[in-house]
Amino acid sequence: MKKRILTSIMAIVLVVSLSVPAFAATYSDLTNHWAKTYMESLAADGYMNGYSDGTMKPDKNITYCEALALFSRLYSLTDLQSKLIEADYGTVVKATVPTTLSWSYKNIEICLAAGILTEGELKSIDLTATITREQISVYLIRAVQLTSQANALSTQTLSFADAGSISSGCVGSIAELLTIGVVKGDEKNNFLPKSNVTRAVVATMVYRTLDYIKTKGITLSIAAYVGLAQTEGVIRSVSGNTFEISGYDGLKRTYTLPSSGKVIVNDTASTLSSSYVGFKATVTTKSGAVTNLAIDNSSSVEWSQGTVTSALATTSSSGSITITKLDSTVKSYNVPTGAKITRSGATAAFTTIVKSDFITFKLVGGNVSEVYAVSGDQTLVGTVSEIKYGTTVFLKIEDSDGTMYSFQFALSSLPTIKRGDNTVTIDRINAGANVTMTIDDCKVAKIVIEGSENTISGVVTSITTSTGGTAWVVKNSDGTTASYTLDEDVTAYSGTTEINISKIAVGDSVTFVVYDDVITSVKLESSASLATKVSGIVQLVDTTNAKITILTSDNKLVYISVKSTGSIINAKTGSSLSYSGIAVGSSLVAYGEYADSRNFTAKSIVIE
Repeated sequence: MKKRILTSIMAIVLVVSLSVPAFAATYSDLTNHWAKTYMESLAADGYMNGYSDGTMKPDKNITYCEALALFSRLYSLTDLQSKLIEADYGTVVKATVPTTLSWSYKNIEICLAAGILTEGELKSIDLTATITREQISVYLIRAVQLTSQANALSTQTLSFADAGSISSGCVGSIAELLTIGVVKGDEKNNFLPKSNVTRAVVATMVYRTLDYIKTKGITLSIAAYVGLAQTEGVIRSVSGNTFEISGYDGLKRTYTLPSSGKVIVNDTASTLSSSYVGFKATVTTKSGAVTNLAIDNSSSVEWSQGTVTSALATTSSSGSITITKLDSTVKSYNVPTGAKITRSGATAAFTTIVKSDFITFKLVGGNVSEVYAVSGDQTLVGTVSEIKYGTTVFLKIEDSDGTMYSFQFALSSLPTIKRGDNTVTIDRINAGANVTMTIDDCKVAKIVIEGSENTISGVVTSITTSTGGTAWVVKNSDGTTASYTLDEDVTAYSGTTEINISKIAVGDSVTFVVYDDVITSVKLESSASLATKVSGIVQLVDTTNAKITILTSDNKLVYISVKSTGSIINAKTGSSLSYSGIAVGSSLVAYGEYADSRNFTAKSIVIE
């Protein structure tokens, strides 16, 4: 009789050939138990929990709550996803699920978010009651996202001897589990839909289901929470529906609030306003689009951010910090014992804060209550979406998540710009370029323009110049013809002498370097007259190197050497002046010749 009962229990789950894994823990009541492999495997992988007395209680009937908790663990969620799910469903779960089952709150929240359970069902069932075979089949199908397949089988006639006792709403789910090899009838071909289910049987069903989704390459996810990202920081500016956040990591992010985006101020729906500048905000995005902007608005709270210039510890949890704020002012703060201190998102001691960290203070009534510190060294990879030149260069970079970052650099103090092994000027960066930005001590130290480089030889068959730039058609050495775009700062050589790119004519044989389909340098065997005039607006006067930087009408930066300039005339007054007296913003015309495509040697200059 005992053997017959054991056979009946095992037959409810389809027996297939499975490898037996190694386990980190054993349970005293699983020795020689038929479900030992399944239960120990699920326990080792974190799906199923044993009891404090070292048992697994395989023959104990499972409750609704225990089954739902087990199914919720089929989802691997990020901390952010779990946090947002709790924000969405935590209130209803705490109001519905008794505190005696508080251990299951997060599990039930996941079940609601994943559609395993509806709010109506949650309010109508007794979570402490034992669950039936047919109902657990419905929840398992929902958990592995096979509901549509089950619905297609909802009118199927099941072959079980007791099929007539299966509730109509459960037929499709049982049929689908039968199809994928998770269940079958017992030795009398009964499904026993209204009977209870032991922990051992549920473990076996889940084990078989996991094997199925692994074989099919299925990844379980909750669609509403896929592609979500969240940033905390301080609002720096608001203009219309566009706002900028200075994150806890020191990076400035620019967002546009869509019509569908929500603004929540102190848990109350509101609208975006410049009055919130200076307040803490949490931005939630999905695939780059803002879904929610939560603002903490309190008149007693002040936020301050900047780069640490010194940190002096009094104890491991207190001390003083001096920072250079975002407006370049310097200020010191005392951090009292009891203030919340985190570094890189984890609770930390005051002594972990070091010079050049980026830091964010929360001050309540003028006293520091929270400190958020991160390393001032980081790397950002993205695509240039916009660049504007002037005495200050404005640059926007979009990362793979669609987040927009804003940077600005004084033209007199630029980071190193690299393309391949070559150091180039900042005007080599164009919208659409892929870049890697290295940030050291909270400052952009280097920008690398990413791409691949090739050397090609051929004959120029066509040169076309338009407002979009210059394009060459080249008959390559292998006989094929291809079109290439000239880099705005392309360098050209005749032998070892650098020349202006205008020397190259149709019919010239050339060897050129292509960087991502853009010609960056050319060698040829021809010559032509050099340009004799250049004009533009003065951006920078470098008295140390005797150079003037101008921005031409076609948005090019040209660097004018004035070391050998004979005269500089003010056209309005007719008077002479020195180059150091040329004002930024002046309109300038220089006469001379190009040393290369960007550098111009001036013989004379007229200030218009």
